[in-house]
Amino acid sequence: MTTPAAMPLAPNANATTPAPSESAPVCLGPRPTSVPRAPLPPGSCDTHFHVFGEAARYPLDPRRNYTPSLCTLAQYREVMRACGIGRAVLVQPSVYGTDNSQLLDALREGGSAFRGVVVPRADIGDDELEAMHALGVRGIRLNLVNPQVLGIDAGLALGARTKRLGWHLQVHVALHMPDSDTLLERIAESAEVPLVIDHMGRPAPGTPAPRSLLGLVESGRAWVKLSAAYRISRSGPPDFADVLPLVRSLVDANPEQLLWGSDWPHSELFATPPCTADLVDLLPAWLPDESVRRQVCVANPARLYGDANA
Repeated sequence: MTTPAAMPLAPNANATTPAPSESAPVCLGPRPTSVPRAPLPPGSCDTHFHVFGEAARYPLDPRRNYTPSLCTLAQYREVMRACGIGRAVLVQPSVYGTDNSQLLDALREGGSAFRGVVVPRADIGDDELEAMHALGVRGIRLNLVNPQVLGIDAGLALGARTKRLGWHLQVHVALHMPDSDTLLERIAESAEVPLVIDHMGRPAPGTPAPRSLLGLVESGRAWVKLSAAYRISRSGPPDFADVLPLVRSLVDANPEQLLWGSDWPHSELFATPPCTADLVDLLPAWLPDESVRRQVCVANPARLYGDANA
């Protein structure tokens, strides 16, 4: 389906103003991770994390609005061991633009336990997409919150091109912003592949999910990541209590369309970042039914990203 001519998609309804590189503030590195009190189900998949390499090897995009600290795959593997994470999905961060070199190198290093979501150039060739697929890439990220480097129409077109590979379109949107829910609905109408929504859609703190998001989840047209509570909450740690109504509304809508992600190393946080084990310990309150917890952490990501040996 194509976007109706009478309703063109806004070029970037939710993007922040790009910051020049010399003024992009520096994020703290991740905190050491302890062992969670409540272990994850065996075989759990963290569906959202990032890595950041040496800037001399992996140049940062001058349009970025933050500067990351060094956060390597080796450091993240320590988090995996501490928290009982069996598989994980690397997501291309905005600070690298359409240069996916760091992510692809990490997939080469990580092997079959890892999958990836990239931000390609609009004119990327099919051979490059197929090479990415062979490394474990399974989706394209459309970022409407940070400075946008891939346009909405280009993202939809790439989604259509990768449908044959079984890829999805991952959308980072802030549903607390004006007209963002309408924008998401229009993207959903135009997309030819499944949608994955970052960070619970980032609605206003203390609110249930907007109807636009719940409708996509109920119908199975979109997946939603239960991640980054600290980007939504005003009540704050350790419980992020005002996020619980949002989580419950999503679980009630359709637990078969939910995923869990750590959002490690918690970029764009300029005060003390959370301990990932503390975020794991939110899950028993969010998903008190053990079978639902296993579904969200193990079975659902296996359906979306494929078996570890696929």
